[in-house]
Amino acid sequence: MSNTNTAEMITKLKAAGEKAETAKAIRRERVVKGSHLTTTLLDQAKAAGVLAEEKSGFVKLSAGVKGKNLYIAKKGGRVDLSGFTVEAAAVRQVSETEAKEKHLGKVRGQLDFEQADEAVLAAFTAAVGELKTPNPDAPVKGPRAKKLSTKPDAEATQEGAEA
Repeated sequence: MSNTNTAEMITKLKAAGEKAETAKAIRRERVVKGSHLTTTLLDQAKAAGVLAEEKSGFVKLSAGVKGKNLYIAKKGGRVDLSGFTVEAAAVRQVSETEAKEKHLGKVRGQLDFEQADEAVLAAFTAAVGELKTPNPDAPVKGPRAKKLSTKPDAEATQEGAEA
């Protein structure tokens, strides 16, 4: 085989892979509501300066505030607000007991993809804003004070030994 045939085959293989991924995404959009918004939500979060960390089935978004995270399902159709919630039409509130029953941990809200896309995007923007807001009840940590040494100073020990 010549180099042109190999290059041509590589190009065809890449095109076939892209076509398969596109077809898979289109099928998923029909089955999973809101899956078409997944890339938009991730792009919006990255533009807001939020850190994205890949997990097994989710992308974890955090802004450095302890106890507050957003989880976006990689397949789409689910966004969990962990450690906080937002009052919006496209956010379904999750009580502590419901979260315990469904094994959701600290999730207190989920985006409702039954709503219009604009409402979901607006709720997500509000959630990202809340994600960056520090907890008001969290203790503010200042600089740490130095511990007082219980051991005698090395100089005092040496002076006592010389005397």
